[in-house]
Amino acid sequence: MLHLFSRKIMDDYSEISARDLKKQEKFLSTGCPKIDKILNGGIPCQGITQIYGAAGTGKTQLALQLCLTVQLPLTAGGFAAGAIYICTEATFPAKRMHEFIQNLDAIKNYDGINGDIVFVEHIATIEDLESSLLHRVPMLLNKQNIRLLIIDSIAAPYRVEEWNNESRNRSKSLRTVGKQLHKLCKNNDIFIVCLNQVSAVVENKDKYCDIKEQPALGITWSSMITNSIYLFRKDSIRYASTFSPYLPLKTVQYEIHTSGVKGVE
Repeated sequence: MLHLFSRKIMDDYSEISARDLKKQEKFLSTGCPKIDKILNGGIPCQGITQIYGAAGTGKTQLALQLCLTVQLPLTAGGFAAGAIYICTEATFPAKRMHEFIQNLDAIKNYDGINGDIVFVEHIATIEDLESSLLHRVPMLLNKQNIRLLIIDSIAAPYRVEEWNNESRNRSKSLRTVGKQLHKLCKNNDIFIVCLNQVSAVVENKDKYCDIKEQPALGITWSSMITNSIYLFRKDSIRYASTFSPYLPLKTVQYEIHTSGVKGVE
């Protein structure tokens, strides 16, 4: 009888804990209700979210949109905070950001949302990336109200190192970077988003799946990822698909306008 009573208490406690944990989950709105829906609420504040796809699929557009939605109040899917944007392969698209500030539907009813609290850093090497994440980013997080960190893109410095035939241990560096990103997420309660390039799938034996590309950087990096958003084109139409251990595979069609990245029926 005591055993059954204890079991009931434990079961009740488990149910309460699960319910409380569900309430504690935080999601950052992408600014598009249809994309938020397939993500079960938006970008999760758990681990690393990877957005990957070929050039021209809208990875940077979606990242810029997140830099603005994070400034929204809690009631609108944001966190009233700023963002850090680390550029590794091109200059920060300030012009495009300005267009979104002027036209993005998700923020048009809110004042004070701008680029002033989007902190941008340009880096070119693996050493710079590690130094930024291990030293400069933590210092900035201690001084500013920041809830979003974006790396655009994670693959660029590693591919440059490979091209130059340097002897750097890529796997070791990727583990260092991934571990630090998870630490920053846990200790500072921030959203981590890494944009990634793609590489071709050499052989696909699954007759039911016609995916011809995969995220760059291989299994070492993929083991660090909590969930992924795959952006791709098919017959000139853009699609976004979710790949996550806790979400069902879902796909939504989307378009890119001056008013934002928008899902369509």
